[in-house]
Amino acid sequence: MGKMWKKWFVRKPAGTSSNVSDEAKEVAIRHYELLQKGDYEGWVSTLCLWLQEVAGRSGSSPYFWWKTGRHYVEDYGVYYEYYKEGKSSFPNTRKFFFKRKNPDGSDRGMPVPITVKLDEDGVWRVDQASY
Repeated sequence: MGKMWKKWFVRKPAGTSSNVSDEAKEVAIRHYELLQKGDYEGWVSTLCLWLQEVAGRSGSSPYFWWKTGRHYVEDYGVYYEYYKEGKSSFPNTRKFFFKRKNPDGSDRGMPVPITVKLDEDGVWRVDQASY
């Protein structure tokens, strides 16, 4: 997980980048890419630190997210496509929407939200995800 960490996350103090939304968006996109590839360790590394600590526990939110997301990918051939940025009510937090797509490219239900926040160590990570 250490190599993945250095490759995908850049530590920057809050407010030092003019592309804050772009960095957060990249994390959200990478989160769904790793889910689709079945890369559990990489996927967990996109989560907020406190979520990483509980990810392997049955019943935790990350445990449920992984199971649900992989179910859609493996059983239905679903993939996730970036759709748009939404409004967030919290500072240092960005909300994005992704379309769930069927293998034929048609939409599968409504777009799903994902929230990315600037974590305690200054790294953008996923705080809440939907599948």
